[in-house]
Formats: sequence, C-alpha cells, structure tokens
Amino acid sequence: MRKILLTFWCILPLLGLSTESSVNFLQDPRVDVLLHRNLESNRSVTVEGFRINIFFQSGNLSRSNALAAQTTFSERFPDIKSYVSFEEPYFRVNVGNFRTRLEAVAALENLRGVYPQAFVVRDVLNVIDLLQLQPEQEDDDEYNDEESDNDNL
Repeated sequence: MRKILLTFWCILPLLGLSTESSVNFLQDPRVDVLLHRNLESNRSVTVEGFRINIFFQSGNLSRSNALAAQTTFSERFPDIKSYVSFEEPYFRVNVGNFRTRLEAVAALENLRGVYPQAFVVRDVLNVIDLLQLQPEQEDDDEYNDEESDNDNL
C-alpha cells in the first residue's frame, strides 16, 4: 500500500506540470492609444544613435542619384527605413535606426552583399522611429466608442 501511495504521490505533480508556459497580458486598448498620442506630441525628441550609409555623392546629379538609391534600397529592404540628407557638398542615403553600434554592425553584415561600400555612421535618431509604435485605426475607434459609452452612464 505504501508503494502505491508513494508512486501516486510522485506522479501526481507531474500530471499538472508542462515544460511550456505562457503569460497573457490583458491590457486596455486605450493604453496603446494614449501611448501613441504621447509619442506624437513628443515627435521631436531625439537621441544619439547609428545608421548605415549606403550612398554619398556630390555633383550635379547627386540628388537624383540619391533618390534613386533610396528607392532601390526601399524595394529590396522594405522593413528598413531610409533617409536622404544633404550635408554640403554631399547627398547621402542612410538606412536604419540603431541605438548601439553593435546593432548597426550586425545589420551592416546583412547588407554587405548588396552594398559592399556601406559603413556605419553616428546620427541623431527620432525616438518615434526607434519605437515604431503605430496603433491601428481600429484602436482609436474602440477608444472613442468606449468614451461615448461612458458618457451615456
């Protein structure tokens, strides 16, 4: 009898345990809307960071060549933002938003096959570009619907 109870007592905890676990966060959708509104009001907040320079050129056609390079890059890598800038006498195309040089170098290795002359540059980044928080329009509608429901109470 003791062996049966001991065996049952040892096996019982194993029945309720699994190797996978998950945590579900229940968050009011209005939190995302408020966070987005806060970021929009602070759009001009900037931080030091890094980007990858894939193109720079001076001369008569440098602006149109820079725009062409940006278009080509955006078609090949649609998930990475690109920026055209002018610092006399060069038009430049910088890509990505990286907080650390390590992140930029890792991304640079992925671009080396297409852009062998690319290099990491220090740049000023907009915080909103780093976070890339864009709530869907549906969230705004839900927030407005809930506000009108609360007004009726």
